Amino acid sequence: NQYVEHALKKRQSLSVVATTNTHANTIDWISIGSQGKIAKAPPLPPALPQDPTKKVGRPVAELEMPGVQRGPAGTVPIPRLNATYLANVRQKQAPPKKSGISKRQNSGSHWYVNANMNVNNHGGNWVMSMFKAFVNNGADFSLLQAAVAYQSSAGLQTVEAGWINYPNQVSQPHIFTYFTTDGYTGSGTNIGGWNQDVGGWVQVDSTYFPGTAFSSIATIGGTQYDMTMQWQLYQGNWWLLVIDRFIGYYPGSMFSAATNGGASLAQQSNLIAYYGELAQSEGPVTTTDMGSGKFGETGFGNSGYIHNMFYIDTNGNSQDYTATFGDSDSSKWNHRAFPSSGTSWGSYVYLGGPGAGGVTGG
Repeated sequence: NQYVEHALKKRQSLSVVATTNTHANTIDWISIGSQGKIAKAPPLPPALPQDPTKKVGRPVAELEMPGVQRGPAGTVPIPRLNATYLANVRQKQAPPKKSGISKRQNSGSHWYVNANMNVNNHGGNWVMSMFKAFVNNGADFSLLQAAVAYQSSAGLQTVEAGWINYPNQVSQPHIFTYFTTDGYTGSGTNIGGWNQDVGGWVQVDSTYFPGTAFSSIATIGGTQYDMTMQWQLYQGNWWLLVIDRFIGYYPGSMFSAATNGGASLAQQSNLIAYYGELAQSEGPVTTTDMGSGKFGETGFGNSGYIHNMFYIDTNGNSQDYTATFGDSDSSKWNHRAFPSSGTSWGSYVYLGGPGAGGVTGG
């Protein structure tokens, strides 16, 4: 298994300065400089407007909790991998090329509520809810995310990020990243994979990292928490913003190398997608939830959501995301979309559902 081989090789190459534990992860701390020359981060974007009618709390990350141990100054966190996860890791796949593919009785092992927009861009922004979606077993996952991609005759390249419940990966819901340089056909260092499993991602921040769990989780009818993310192409690298800072990046050189210097994601994206996705390891139907497990029409405080969806055009300007959403099977997971709403939420969508059987949380 090349992915396992590359992951173990990366672990062995780390010069670990310290090791600490949180409620969700065992974290090795490495010198930031041990990753090579660190690229310059983009300027921070302006803060998004708030909707005073919707009360949302600020989420608290595992490394922000009282009494938590951190690595010394100048180090960054690399979470250890769960052996069960690594032996059975589920790779991602591309969402359907068209939105609105509805009522498929079995979409295979992945199901979606998704929208794709073909437009040249340098990234995109979104704010997503932070529920703990029920998953049928630890090998399944349920997520909300965005992907920026470059599609060409050489294949599909992506950088992806979002909020996921994938118990085999991390015991609690967490931030994730993913990339592919070869259309999901391979996986490994500089080819494709999750988080910091294999070589590719460069970690810069000392608090938020791919795999970060949070102590604050949204609840149906209770306190709501959400998280801002943004992908931005800056000086040839794909930087990820989480909440209020850029936390790390995927070097553009990985993508240009995969096309032998031809057109690639290193120059721009030409497709941006926002979606919910779940993966199942059981039979033709699954009870795994998307979002909160409530359908999109139940709205704020009940349903999962993604708001302030916009893309950054090639001139650096923000443009509303107006693509049409569709559902793999709207009887199990659906959406209600509000493109260019004219509110402080901009373009937004409520999405989710309980899966087969219609029972939220199982």
